[in-house]
Amino acid sequence: EVYLEAIDHARQSGRGALVLVPEISLTAQTVGRFRSRFGEDVAVLHSRLSAGERYDQWDLIRQGRVHVVVGARSALFAPLANLGLIVIDEEHESSYKQDSAPRYHAREVAEHLAFERGCALVLGSATPSLESLQRCHVGAHGGVRWARVEMPDRPGDAVLPHVQVVDMTRQFAAGRRSIFSEPLTERLKQIVSRHEKAVLLLNRRGFANFLMCRECGCVPECPHCSTALTYHERTHELVCHSCGRRWPIRAWPDPGTRCPNCGSRYLGAYGVGTQRVEDELHTLFASFGCTAQDVQVIRMDADTTRERGAHQRLLERFDDASCAVLLGTQMIAKGLDFPEVTLVGVINADTTLKFPDFRAAERTYDLLEQVAGRAGRGERPGEVIIQSYWSTHPAIAAVASHSRKTFLDTELAARKEAHYPPFTRLSNVIVWGANHAEVKKTAGDIAAAVRVVCAQAGGKRDGADASYWEVLGPAECPRSRIKDRWRRHVLVKCPIDVSPGPLLSRCVKKLALPAGIRVAIDVDAFNLM
Repeated sequence: EVYLEAIDHARQSGRGALVLVPEISLTAQTVGRFRSRFGEDVAVLHSRLSAGERYDQWDLIRQGRVHVVVGARSALFAPLANLGLIVIDEEHESSYKQDSAPRYHAREVAEHLAFERGCALVLGSATPSLESLQRCHVGAHGGVRWARVEMPDRPGDAVLPHVQVVDMTRQFAAGRRSIFSEPLTERLKQIVSRHEKAVLLLNRRGFANFLMCRECGCVPECPHCSTALTYHERTHELVCHSCGRRWPIRAWPDPGTRCPNCGSRYLGAYGVGTQRVEDELHTLFASFGCTAQDVQVIRMDADTTRERGAHQRLLERFDDASCAVLLGTQMIAKGLDFPEVTLVGVINADTTLKFPDFRAAERTYDLLEQVAGRAGRGERPGEVIIQSYWSTHPAIAAVASHSRKTFLDTELAARKEAHYPPFTRLSNVIVWGANHAEVKKTAGDIAAAVRVVCAQAGGKRDGADASYWEVLGPAECPRSRIKDRWRRHVLVKCPIDVSPGPLLSRCVKKLALPAGIRVAIDVDAFNLM
């Protein structure tokens, strides 16, 4: 409603409005609300449109026949005349950063666009990014004023849901081996008996994380990427989620199972993915005496939403059902508004905590807080059950207590001490190619060149010196090989008020790159994998 009022104000002033959403799955629901308010004065732009549809929408905007544009990050470049308002919903989302050329962050482009057009920029989120919070704390950035406005209360009479964190180590010690803890099982049973709805989050698709031979310990890996293959039970395939290649295989106890290394048939599935949770839910509900007609299980992940319009069809199924469980990855964690949802369950809160990324804790907190917000949005109170093997982590504790300060105090202190954003700018120089030796040498040459220039620009480290420059690496990327290309990177930290792009670009251009070696400079990097 805040966005709608702001857009209405812009339209009454004769100006247009641009609204960005992080997920294509949110576009249909968002557009429905906007069209109910502004009629046919709304255009939609996102990558799932066909070329013809995208052109038609673009042409309507160019001709000035529509004045409200809703879309993903690329909608920033819509030819909207007389722009009066830019809204970025769920501004903390990493999907607003484009990882391929041209590399940009929608927030930074929107800030520049708002400055040039003289319009307002509204960043909305229940979990604002640390970069945006820091800019509001300072009060200015890029020559414009930044201000923070808090809305602590939920709309109407809705109250924040009760959050319970279940320590899965204790569940295991008590002899429980199910994916679902005892509290989550009991609440799912109540959902069925009361004909309510639930949302279950597991940020990992597939049936199992990997297969492993019980006799020789072999874990099948992609021969083209440095990643273990994910097992998909429905299609009996091992799938590489980096390059997309697939291999047919069957896991134990199927009699056709064979280890690719030793030939043993004891090739077992380990870990949990959304496919397996879906199967376990059907089994659980059957133990309650329920049929598929009594409670629907709707899975929403990258595998079930490949077809055009699949997002909207799955959400409509969930909306139309009298009793249902929506199971999915992070795409279900934000922006969805279903008043009938009274339970949110997180199958494993630890999946993102252990990533080799300094933002791992922030992303975990954001994801848990966002998905918790799906519960209790109507008249009935909501409950959230978070299953974790690291229940004392500040990010999880902050969600349980509804106290963002619990998380921020710890996280900001660690970031400041280590000179990471939001107190510095972080650039990632990535080198890749088919020849491992040349990739390694080129990354080393770039690191040496950057160190020389940075030493001249930044001097020496002195406590929390804001003028400090630092070069880390070169080192292998966490995903050291993708699609037969070896990858190494160099991280560069610099002061917040410096533009490192030109300096890094000069360092790379001075080098004679070998044939087949590619280099990318990602300023304000989000993906360090």
